[in-house]
Amino acid sequence: MKKSFLFLIILVAAVLVGVSGCLGGDDADSDNNSTIISEPPVSETNNSSNQSNATIITTFNGSVVTVSPLPNGFTHLATRSVNANSEKIGISDPIIGYRNMLTYDNSNVYLSVFKCSGNKTADDYIQEMIASHAAKYGGDSTISTVQINGHDATRFEATVQETPQEGRYMLAWTNWTGDVYDDSYLVVVYGQTNYSVIKELAEASNL
Repeated sequence: MKKSFLFLIILVAAVLVGVSGCLGGDDADSDNNSTIISEPPVSETNNSSNQSNATIITTFNGSVVTVSPLPNGFTHLATRSVNANSEKIGISDPIIGYRNMLTYDNSNVYLSVFKCSGNKTADDYIQEMIASHAAKYGGDSTISTVQINGHDATRFEATVQETPQEGRYMLAWTNWTGDVYDDSYLVVVYGQTNYSVIKELAEASNL
């Protein structure tokens, strides 16, 4: 009788241990499943819509501002080296660049690229341009973000009554490989013409 009772106790204990182990295993599986559900599969992560179509600048010479083929209506006049602080684009530092001067319907249009290899990056200079434009035109300064060749560009507009000497519209953006050891480049397109012409030249640059 005592042996039967002892056997029954051992059997009950074994069953309880087994049930406890099964419950623990279910909880562990549940935790793993919740982690998988909360994290999207890698295949669902798609950044292709954010990829830029721009050509990354690796060699800095006059060819960076050469547009070939030119869109209809544009005529190339000259390519020269310039300093940013003499271009009336809102930059005070004499960073070196190249400027392509073109005409469209008897109006001058400019495509400039500046090499930013000092303490300031191209993004820093865009912020300087934004501050300068806002200070110069006040309530007549309109600044927004647009897409050029799949990347963000800053669009400047002076809504003053008379067209400024440098033009009413300007586009500026950064061209950079993403490597912290590489220089960044500032691309600026502006001129005494309407915005559609500025944008067309910006897109034709492939930068």
